[in-house]
Amino acid sequence: MKHLYLLFFVSLFAIQTMSGQGNSQRAIIDTITFKKPPVKAERRWGDGGIGFGLDYGGLLGVRASFYPVSYMGIFASGGWELIGIGWNAGVLGRLFPADGKHGVRPYLKAMYGMNGATTVSGRGGYDKMFYGITTGIGLEVRFGRNKKNGLNLDLNVPFRSPEYFEMVDRMKRDPSLKMNNSTLPIAISLGFVAEF
Repeated sequence: MKHLYLLFFVSLFAIQTMSGQGNSQRAIIDTITFKKPPVKAERRWGDGGIGFGLDYGGLLGVRASFYPVSYMGIFASGGWELIGIGWNAGVLGRLFPADGKHGVRPYLKAMYGMNGATTVSGRGGYDKMFYGITTGIGLEVRFGRNKKNGLNLDLNVPFRSPEYFEMVDRMKRDPSLKMNNSTLPIAISLGFVAEF
């Protein structure tokens, strides 16, 4: 009986092999290449972020922007300065639109708000924030496929008020004080930003 089953399976195999030789069809294996679809321009309405520097209201703060048009933004910020809460508000103009296609976008800006502060540890008479106009250039760098999150780096030129320089001169003339810091003509801001 075993031999009968074996003979049956060998016969089936032989019949299958002979019928397969007459078949002219071949199996074709296609290599499929997956291409990412191109990124479509997507209207962005604004962003929000956290960072440090004048663009964030002080040493550490938050900033929110609204884009009325893709090439322009208006923003406001508030943050902690050594002697209180500082703020700034301004407008910026981009070279490239905020549309999700451009990962690097340089811009020019102007803002008004806190752009100088003086403080002396243990002496309250010198603690003061000063307000004025600040201009600057910046760079928005967005990461990922949709380019919604990234960094803002700004180089600012604050136009400080005469009162600020009077306070600095007063501090320099005070014999009981030793000045550790000098006034820099530029200021840098850096922040992490998410667009919506």
